[in-house]
Amino acid sequence: MKKQIIVCILMLFIFTKSSYSQCLGGNSAVSVISFANGQNITFTNPLPPNNPYSGYSGTVNSVMDGNPMPVYCIDLHRNVTLGDNTYTDTCAFVTNKIQWILNNYFPYKTSYAGKLADNNQEAAAVQAAIWRFSNLVDVSTITDATINARALSIVADANLNGTATPPVVTFSIEASGDPDAFYVKTLDQNGDPIAISNILLSITDGSISEDTVNTNASGISPDVIVSGTNTGLIFATATMLYSQGRILHSTTQTRQSLSIAYPVFGKMTVTSDWGALPVELSSFSAFSNGSEVNLNWSTASESNNSGFAIERSVSTGNQWSRVGFVSGNGNSSVTNNYSFSDRNISTGKYNYRLKQIDFNGNFEYFNLNSEIEVGSPSKFELSQNYPNPFNPSTKINYSIANEGFVSIKVFDNLGREVATLVNESKTAGFYTADFNGLNLNSGMYFYRLESNGFTKVMKMSLIK
Repeated sequence: MKKQIIVCILMLFIFTKSSYSQCLGGNSAVSVISFANGQNITFTNPLPPNNPYSGYSGTVNSVMDGNPMPVYCIDLHRNVTLGDNTYTDTCAFVTNKIQWILNNYFPYKTSYAGKLADNNQEAAAVQAAIWRFSNLVDVSTITDATINARALSIVADANLNGTATPPVVTFSIEASGDPDAFYVKTLDQNGDPIAISNILLSITDGSISEDTVNTNASGISPDVIVSGTNTGLIFATATMLYSQGRILHSTTQTRQSLSIAYPVFGKMTVTSDWGALPVELSSFSAFSNGSEVNLNWSTASESNNSGFAIERSVSTGNQWSRVGFVSGNGNSSVTNNYSFSDRNISTGKYNYRLKQIDFNGNFEYFNLNSEIEVGSPSKFELSQNYPNPFNPSTKINYSIANEGFVSIKVFDNLGREVATLVNESKTAGFYTADFNGLNLNSGMYFYRLESNGFTKVMKMSLIK
């Protein structure tokens, strides 16, 4: 039997080239067309003398470069004029909690727990919740009881889950493994790769090997070689996907700011300061212990540092997934130490990297220079589900010491089987099973693991 492995890797960074990707605003043409899903609501104006405020709350139909998109307002006290065509894109994103709302609620999501059946009411509640975080609106003062209760629920959800919800940067210039090259990366609104054609490239100094590239299904372009310079600005322009959360401003500066509420394609430009280092990382270490990988890193200096997204990939592939986010220290000239624990990892070999993101969405990658191995567990184990109590879904972690058939079943309080979560052979390793009680009543439930003569039963509570 393979023993549990503890590995520690230390990386000291010495960079000769880097690619620090950031955006340029003002590329797209945006028009505000008409009110969409929503309705008029009344609440207490957060500005003195705190009189009642009445107005439209909900989505607004707009177009970007001819492509339809709904938007929400993020600036309560300036007007939106229907027919206004003075808007364009910016490099700014909404705050984390508003980003959470846009990622998880109408119109980007149309089916989820707690959603009101009437889309006009739901959109009005979502807009009110956004105003809570952009303009300090007290949603408990909304006079419509249904929208009041729904907005309070959305605000509570964002406060609980949206603290570390950075935006998805869909278009970037990345430093290649070749110190004299870069490549272009394109993602969708969920951070998954998409193929984009006819990306125009240029550089202010020296020369580049290609002036037009395409990204493939992995969202990656071929390497572009930079020659004749160690510095300079690289530009990439394409019809690219704008994710929800990107802010739109009127060029007149007299109109209300808007936020994209549903992904849309429009003209976008990003630039990279070839050779720039916004954050100086002095060390990056990792070690595994059981099914957990612990990462530690230190910075010698920071400039405009919003934080670090932690990304992981299996050693045999090139698909990276975000597993966490740690807030940065903004601007700093002293040493700062950071840590993150990636828990409940299956047996295997993994690569890790840090995606340092500044407050405008610009970012840079720092890669661990060796893979981390998570070994096989030394014993069978069934853990307490989390969260518990839950509504409507929860996760169950378990470990299998030897290869064999595994069964995990769920029973109600009367001993009746209500779900089979696992019913197959598994190799030794750490696993997670998902259980959704959407169609079950509130109450106490039991889940049982059986494998290789090992049996364990745990209880969990569903509260709706």
